Amino acid sequence: MKHILIIEGHPDPSPERLVSALASAYQKGAEGADRIVRRINVGAMYFPLLRTAAEFAQEPPDQAIREARSAFLQADHIVFIYPLWLGGPPALLKAFMEQMARGQFLLQENKGGFPRGGLKGRSASVIVTMGMPPLVYRTLFGAHGVKAFNRSILRMAGLSPVRTSYFGGASITPPRCTELVEKLRVMGRRAA
Repeated sequence: MKHILIIEGHPDPSPERLVSALASAYQKGAEGADRIVRRINVGAMYFPLLRTAAEFAQEPPDQAIREARSAFLQADHIVFIYPLWLGGPPALLKAFMEQMARGQFLLQENKGGFPRGGLKGRSASVIVTMGMPPLVYRTLFGAHGVKAFNRSILRMAGLSPVRTSYFGGASITPPRCTELVEKLRVMGRRAA
């Protein structure tokens, strides 16, 4: 049975957020296909920002981060759902991933000099909501913020493949919201 972990990356933990509705739809689709699903709402977590290399080298003291690490290790597929903020993921999501990476959890030292990904053998989906049309973000802006998150964090951590889906019109009308929710339910069924 496939284990799926959904990371809600919106800093606002309110269930009224589009990210929350999309996460719920993905979860329902995956559970309907007999998958075991866990969810982490990053906006509902409280943890300090890392400020020094010494902190980064140490294991995280926060119980919530240690529990999240356990969920990452149990997952076969990890789904990140977040809104595009200032061209990339929200700062809180990146701060969460920094906490996850502490003490070589995501990047482990290797004798060859290049770090080895601590999450090797797992795949990921990245689902990004935004106000602008996705084609504009990808072509005019180059999607650099999302690409950096995918390459420099997820792929370096060993996640592969990493598939990205962009959904524009984040301030959408109810019919468009219903359409997106259904798309996420289907994605969850396929675990893609």
